[in-house]
Amino acid sequence: MQLFTSRLSMRQITDADWTLFLQLHREPDVLLHCFDMPKEVFVRQRFEQRLPPWNSNSRHPLCLAVINNETQQVLGVTGFTYDGICAELGYLFLPAYFGNGYATESLRAVIEWAWKECGITQYKGVVKRGNKGSENVLSKCALTHTDTISQVHTIANKLYDDLIYTLKL
Repeated sequence: MQLFTSRLSMRQITDADWTLFLQLHREPDVLLHCFDMPKEVFVRQRFEQRLPPWNSNSRHPLCLAVINNETQQVLGVTGFTYDGICAELGYLFLPAYFGNGYATESLRAVIEWAWKECGITQYKGVVKRGNKGSENVLSKCALTHTDTISQVHTIANKLYDDLIYTLKL
């Protein structure tokens, strides 16, 4: 499967994307907003879970490489995990591409495709309080802040609130 926007192409990740996937889980500017550095074996496990072909009956995560149409550079990944009711959205981009609207553009395309092609009508995004960039991405994709889970997320030995954003189509 492939998705396209005016600036981006998205395709399901392949074995060739391992280096990028690992890099996204090692970048200090990504870790700052998301999680502590995981062990490589854990990252590899998550990567392997995302490799099988995806369809609307799948319960493993859909993970798409996001590619700049002009440069053919892979910028990051986007996608979701679907439990049969709600798709939990996720994305990681290399810091060099923060602030260019790529996360918003790719996530909008993913939501539109999932709704039109798979009939998915409920979406959720979870973001650490203080990650204003991701809060803005979710808001621009029509998700609204509907819940806060206090002091549940630890990064660098500091507790953070998780903000829950939802969308029902």
